[in-house]
Amino acid sequence: MARITSFLVGAGVMYLLDPQRGRTRRARLQSALVHAAKRERDLLKRGLRDARHRAKGASERARRVFSEPVPDAVVLGRIRAQLGRAIAHARALDIDVRDGKAILGGAVLTAEAATVVRCVKAVPGVRDVVDRMERKVTAGANPALATEPHRPRIRSWTPAAQVGALGASAALIGYGLLKRGDLIGKLVAAAGGGLALRAVFNEPLPKLVTHRAEVMVQKTVVVHAPINKVFDLWSQLENLPRFMRHVRDIDLQVGGTRSMWTVDGPAGTAVHFEAETIELEPDRVIAWRTIPGQQIEHEGRVKFEELPDDTTRVTVRMTYKPPGGVIGHAIAHILGWDPKSRIDDDLVRMKALLEDPKRRPPRERYAHYH
Repeated sequence: MARITSFLVGAGVMYLLDPQRGRTRRARLQSALVHAAKRERDLLKRGLRDARHRAKGASERARRVFSEPVPDAVVLGRIRAQLGRAIAHARALDIDVRDGKAILGGAVLTAEAATVVRCVKAVPGVRDVVDRMERKVTAGANPALATEPHRPRIRSWTPAAQVGALGASAALIGYGLLKRGDLIGKLVAAAGGGLALRAVFNEPLPKLVTHRAEVMVQKTVVVHAPINKVFDLWSQLENLPRFMRHVRDIDLQVGGTRSMWTVDGPAGTAVHFEAETIELEPDRVIAWRTIPGQQIEHEGRVKFEELPDDTTRVTVRMTYKPPGGVIGHAIAHILGWDPKSRIDDDLVRMKALLEDPKRRPPRERYAHYH
């Protein structure tokens, strides 16, 4: 274990002290740490504010329990809103509220009936539930039941829940590593680490570590060059390595609209993928996507908009599935391997390649690009 740790530390030091790119990598790491610290401070403020609002709301709801009854029309609205989030066929139900008693009628799928009753009972102001629903195993000829089944949405944690989870994770990690230190302690600390990741990223743990997580990045830049000149640079694939430093080679011999790409990967490795052009509208749009089964699945779209004075707005939008899920994307961002970091650098080089320095506004003319 000590050897592995020493190897990882040594590799990290070499990566950050690289003579050519070490300075940029250290700057990116420092920026990521500053951003993370600011994000945590903002989360703490939002968590405390959210907790105060929720405490106030709870006290108001408790006070109203002992106040005058809620009007039936208000209760009916609450029921409709709750069922609209819980099931897919709420419109097939006939609901009536009389003196706090909810009378349920109409058609309902057998698989959703129990959910309907449970949700209605939980609505504030409902004193009793009368179940007169007609249960159907299948939709049959009823169009109101023929919609797609409801898929429960994974809800994000509230800021207060995030802050509470971070506190609990710190306690678990401290207890596991400092108090116990044995195997059980390490397992407790690992559980605390998982809870911390869930709270920080506010995403389910499976999404954080699996390849199914999808990340979208977008960048817009204004180029002081005619739209036809900008489009020609992008549409001819052999030109892309001129401003995309991470692109090693593009093989156009695959045929048709397909091409084989070789790009830089982590730690100097090469990543290969085959892509196809799915949309090509001169001076308007270029879109592509990878063939299924590639190392990194992604798709992208570049939109070109003509502006006055022979300038062009370029919008790059890319969606990809990083190895390692959201965590893998975060690590890649710090190390400069993710598409967002690369797109930022590529567009700066594209502007320098296309623009006449005399045409740039003064603010851009003297900017220091890297």
